[in-house]
Amino acid sequence: MMTTSSSLPSTSPSSSSSSPADDDMEEDTLSISSLVHNSTQTLGVLKKSMADMSWMDLMQKGEDRRKRLNVFKTVLRELSKCCTDVQVGLRSTKQDAVASSEEVVLLREQLRSLSAEMMFLRQALGMKAASQTHTNGLPHLVTPMQADQGYMDPMIRESTSSIPSHHNSSSSGCSCGTNSQLSPYFLPSSSAGTGTRDPYTELEDLVHMSGPLTEEAVLKVLHHRWQRGECQTRIGPVLVNINPYRGIPTEQVLQHSRHGHHPHLHNVANTALKQLIETGTSQSIILSGATGSGKTYASQLLLRQLHELAGGGAETESFKHLVNAFTVLRSLGCAKTKHNSNSSRMGQYIEAMMSNCSIYRTKLHCYWLDQSRVVQPPQGERGYHIFYQMLAGLSAEERVKLHLTGYSAKDLHYLNNVTEADDSERDRIRFDAWRKSLTSLGIHFFDVMRVMAAILLLGNIQFIDDGGFELDIKGNNEIKSVAALLGVSGVALYRGLTTRTRNLKGQVFKSLCDAQSANQNRDSLAKALYCRTVSAVIRKVNSITRHNNTRHYSATSSGSDDTLSNDSLGCKPMRHQPSPVPSKSSTNQSSTSSHSSMGDGFISILDMFGLESNECNKFEQLCVNFSAETIEQFYTTRVFKHTQDVCRQENVHCDINVEYCDNTPCLQFLLAQDHGLFSVIDSESRSLDNTCDQLIQTLNVKCAQSNGYYTSALENSHQFTIKHSSQNITYDAGDFLDANSDVISDDVITIFQKRSCNFGFTTHLFSQELKTLQGGSPKGLLFRISPSPPRECSGKSETFTTYSQDLVYRLDSLIKTLDQTQTHFVRCIKSNNKEEPTSFDSDVVKQQLRSLQILETVHLITGGYPHQLKMSEFVRRYRFLAHHKRLRGTSDRLHDDCKILLDCFLHIMDNSNLPYVSTRWALGTKHIFLSVEAWQCLERLRDSRRDIAAVIIQSYVRRWSCKTKWPTLKSVLRSGPKRVQFKEPIYEGIQSPPSSVSRSSSESHRYDVVQDSCSMYAIDSSKPEPPPVPKNRPFPYTVTSSVKSADFPQTRIMTHNFPADCKDPLVKKGELILVMGPCDTDGFLVVEFNNYTLKVPHQHTQLKPTGYTLGTRI
Repeated sequence: MMTTSSSLPSTSPSSSSSSPADDDMEEDTLSISSLVHNSTQTLGVLKKSMADMSWMDLMQKGEDRRKRLNVFKTVLRELSKCCTDVQVGLRSTKQDAVASSEEVVLLREQLRSLSAEMMFLRQALGMKAASQTHTNGLPHLVTPMQADQGYMDPMIRESTSSIPSHHNSSSSGCSCGTNSQLSPYFLPSSSAGTGTRDPYTELEDLVHMSGPLTEEAVLKVLHHRWQRGECQTRIGPVLVNINPYRGIPTEQVLQHSRHGHHPHLHNVANTALKQLIETGTSQSIILSGATGSGKTYASQLLLRQLHELAGGGAETESFKHLVNAFTVLRSLGCAKTKHNSNSSRMGQYIEAMMSNCSIYRTKLHCYWLDQSRVVQPPQGERGYHIFYQMLAGLSAEERVKLHLTGYSAKDLHYLNNVTEADDSERDRIRFDAWRKSLTSLGIHFFDVMRVMAAILLLGNIQFIDDGGFELDIKGNNEIKSVAALLGVSGVALYRGLTTRTRNLKGQVFKSLCDAQSANQNRDSLAKALYCRTVSAVIRKVNSITRHNNTRHYSATSSGSDDTLSNDSLGCKPMRHQPSPVPSKSSTNQSSTSSHSSMGDGFISILDMFGLESNECNKFEQLCVNFSAETIEQFYTTRVFKHTQDVCRQENVHCDINVEYCDNTPCLQFLLAQDHGLFSVIDSESRSLDNTCDQLIQTLNVKCAQSNGYYTSALENSHQFTIKHSSQNITYDAGDFLDANSDVISDDVITIFQKRSCNFGFTTHLFSQELKTLQGGSPKGLLFRISPSPPRECSGKSETFTTYSQDLVYRLDSLIKTLDQTQTHFVRCIKSNNKEEPTSFDSDVVKQQLRSLQILETVHLITGGYPHQLKMSEFVRRYRFLAHHKRLRGTSDRLHDDCKILLDCFLHIMDNSNLPYVSTRWALGTKHIFLSVEAWQCLERLRDSRRDIAAVIIQSYVRRWSCKTKWPTLKSVLRSGPKRVQFKEPIYEGIQSPPSSVSRSSSESHRYDVVQDSCSMYAIDSSKPEPPPVPKNRPFPYTVTSSVKSADFPQTRIMTHNFPADCKDPLVKKGELILVMGPCDTDGFLVVEFNNYTLKVPHQHTQLKPTGYTLGTRI
């Protein structure tokens, strides 16, 4: 049963005994009710008068119309004064009685509706738009009419939307105002002058938009903020990030020292770390958007901010290692496409593992790599950056060693599909940085270069069927060069590429390949070398664990794996929580969902693909779009489904019902067990003899009942169209079977056995497969190009694992991992398709707003309950609102405790002086539901109270520390040793002669020893100047009875404050002091400073290197 704010514990006036005070209260309530009633009637007359006039007439010029508009505005000002009187009347009455009165609750609702309607009328009358001021992070909208001396409307809503007022919903109004205890976060409305601020630019949260929430209004706000350089806008807990195509380049984000340039992105990282520490739940930050929308850029900023907060900063060795890793992977995993000049072709999942609130390890996981781009980039697009960079950056000697002398991109078959000129100088600079980063990771530069060069030269090898017994080769020099680079013989390489071993019922036999199959083996080898090299780099990056090497944090090592196996391209389950899918790294993880200590867990950053649609969409685009649909479904489930489903389960009524796009049917069509698209492609891929025509026929039969999500193309027999969540995309199935099979035969793998290959790096790349073959001859096995367990041609169907099966498995594991974390969403948008820093294409942005469902998100968060807390968590988090004696503190009284806290929340808000801010909340059976405004007010109240409490605690601790140390300091000041008297005054900066100090008995003995020594070595002791002091003895001392004793007085320098723990020390660090001699207490010196004699620890001082002493004037 739902409990609303109007059903809080109340004492009806009729149930209490009558008293004069109660009579006065009832009279005040009646007068306020009458005032609201009259104001409502006046507003109704005004609305009727305005309805009689045409809106077009109101907007036209003319003296009569202008006068009539002024009359309307005057009436609105009078109504605002009435609202002010109502608010003053509510505050002047007894707070306890009024707050519990049902009449006053009803008046609040009527006043809220009245204020909202007046807001719409002001906009309709053409009054100036609202301007916004910021009060330490809390946006507060103040209209110019409020700044006028004749207008004051303290009950105006902070943000008004097109959603109707919830008169019967569980909402409560409050005035977030200025209080002596709340001043750090709230400012009075009078402080916001008229100003010239742009209301759209200053609007940092779309939840606080005024006026109707339409697509044009959202687009206008984003456009105005983009023009002012503000490219990040919040929608409550969701962040919208527009890529401006200006600022710091992506490759310099991690190293750059500009802080605060992206405050909202930094706030996302701060919030994730704060919630991890407070709740013990792992956090995940999910970035989604189209290609070129700045997801990778944002992920780098988030990662740097996390390391600034909990990783020791950018100067630590672990962070430098991370910077080098991303520099290497950027060249290996990015390419220039038609939509993005620096498009990341692999999905990245970054885990910042935490222990004791400190990052002790950062792991990278790649979920998909565009393999076909290695051997066949799409027309008009480039291959991976590393190929062009190495051609521009290799020296002449290195080219000779790598057999690349005389080759350019146009001469290499894998790279010659682009005719435009490249920026060779830029590629050369990036290659130099790549070389240094690779070496810093501990990977041998020439090992990787030999593999990359072999891949490029493989493309120039072409097998031709000339009718002879064996295939002819076009590119004999290239095959010899490739064999030399890979450390194998040319004959072995030729045999491996042109021979096929088959296993039929246990019988192994060999056959020669045709030209097409041999060329496919060549491409498979090139893709396998590239994918496994990237996998080896990732394993090397993840093998580094930081052990307590930060300056501000300490961390302990984990027992998780330091070296990843060949499945490093897949998903790794989470630490300290139950792993959704078993893996090799899950054996050392905790089996419980709660962390062992505060600050343990991980903060992950997911940078996944957006929907892609090219002129010719192949199997790679299908995998990309499937990944995008999976992430979009997770967003839809978390933001839309979960929010509304929990409200229905707990009978919480929400007037708003957002119609959003649910892509579940599309994913069901792709993943259906028997008639799904991937299921059909997998079944057809099991037979190596099937063709594309057979695949299309099977799809047309089995996918006919897809409810419009599958449509066959009539004009092209190899094409079909899929209805995705935001658009229809047509695919060409010509390469679906080969790309999904993703196999390389063991005939090629056996080339790199240790006995026949002298290049250990390539043997290492295929170590898992060679271990399966046990060093023998080919057995007819097929291995995956991307690392995966082997499969047999004639085995059972269950042993077959295709590329799509692995992708589905890894994404399912990823979603299960994310589902156990607390998520933060960043929706990325590109400002134009041309990557121009001065262009904001409204059509392009509007299309992305629709695909990302930005408007639906704004509607839901503005009118719904996006924040849902368990009652126990709500009481624990906001128990400061009420006195602890009022709270029950038991599990069976949580409902009552929540009511008490909410009642206190209303009292605090009613006692404030700021304009009206509507806060809506509702009590369910297990949760309490909060609107964005209510949650923001509560959080700022909590932060303000915690800051005040921290100051009080600090003051008491400092007071206690001073009180405990004052007796010792007092005794030192009062009972110090007697000052040593001088016969002659010693002035500062003048060297004191030894004869100026009166000799004691010990000093007389020391003088006799000196005289004896002088007479023994024929030294004239009567000379006024002593012999020079050696350089290794910067200060004079004598040796008496094998004990070194320094001459006093001495000039020393303080290395610490004294007393060390005192706020105002007597002697500060760096000041000169005069040491009179050793103290009776071991380890202390008698010091003269400012006419005081002090006992100072010897280790707090150091000798002054000069020969001058500091004297005191007598």
